Amino acid sequence: MKESGIEQVNEIISDCEDILATLEEMGKSPNNTKVFERRFSVSEASEMTGRSRVTLSRAEKEGIIALEKTKDSNRTVGYTLEQINKLRDHFGTRPTRTKDDPCLTIAIQSFKGGVSKSVTAVHFSQYLAQKGYRVLLVDCDPQASATSSFGFLPDKCFQEKDTLIPYLEGQHEDLQYCILETYFPGVHLIPSCLPFYEAEFKLAFAAAKAEDAEERFHYFHEFKNGLDTIKDYYDFIVIDSPPALGMITINILVCSDAVVVPTPPSLYDFSSTVQYFKMIREVMSKIAIDKQYEFIKILATRADTRKSTHVEFMSLMKKIFGTSMFDKVFLQTAEIENCSSKYQTVYDQKKPQKRALSILDNVFKEIERSLLKSWKSKSEQFIEEGVI
Repeated sequence: MKESGIEQVNEIISDCEDILATLEEMGKSPNNTKVFERRFSVSEASEMTGRSRVTLSRAEKEGIIALEKTKDSNRTVGYTLEQINKLRDHFGTRPTRTKDDPCLTIAIQSFKGGVSKSVTAVHFSQYLAQKGYRVLLVDCDPQASATSSFGFLPDKCFQEKDTLIPYLEGQHEDLQYCILETYFPGVHLIPSCLPFYEAEFKLAFAAAKAEDAEERFHYFHEFKNGLDTIKDYYDFIVIDSPPALGMITINILVCSDAVVVPTPPSLYDFSSTVQYFKMIREVMSKIAIDKQYEFIKILATRADTRKSTHVEFMSLMKKIFGTSMFDKVFLQTAEIENCSSKYQTVYDQKKPQKRALSILDNVFKEIERSLLKSWKSKSEQFIEEGVI
């Protein structure tokens, strides 16, 4: 006797959840809790804190930090990111914003899936935190890939009440209730899960019921109003957007100060990006015509320089987009894909692959500097360097 469609689907879901649970365990340490296990060498710590090895050694002797040592050889195992941040605070070299610098919200957004949107959002958040910034990552995609990257099985760990939805429904006055600390020092997370797809319908339904244009306008600014309640605690807010145009996407565009659009060098992805910008123009001209951004830029992703078609298409993209495209390219690397399959990232590996680190650092340094141009505390430095 044949199984019904529902029975087949239930069986598939059960099998998939078993696999996801197994992969989740692979991404955790033996104590079943995901932790940041990477340790930084003395030379890395020196570069990150802006102080010499001698100065770091003196700080250790003064008891500012206590480095862990191996039992057999009594050698230090390296600096934790928490220790490096403690040293940054001690030396006054942590790059957090001043009171005159705005907390900046960056949307990682695309009209199409499979363009490394979540990979970019997660790794960029961790890059910023590793630099010493205070970062909030907001997962607005019901697929919750960003949430998964931090060691959670979204639909097992979270419900609608743990997402932005209660705030959108007026149950909370700020977003403190849904902010989580993560295993990665300096990164906080607002999680997502499958029930978050309801947010799209709730916002659309509320806007449709609005009695006038002013009330309808309010529902396109819900995310901005929510993030404004917690911006004082962060230097950067990174938003992982869903791959579609709807109320959530529009809210993200309204609340963001900058937009990064991941685009692989292929015809279909390029075409999708063009359509994305056309739809954004149509929407923003009606909802936020005076909206200004620090930048809206294309980031070439999943690029393989061994493929002539990719090289040719990247050249074409740079000619077309010009200064609206980042110079650095997010090259395709097996290391990133291997990490993702284990619910891990490149930055939290004990011994990250140097090539993968170089690719990520080069891309994110360019984005970071593009953002910092709007900070008054960095203006003088950039003017001296001829950047602005």
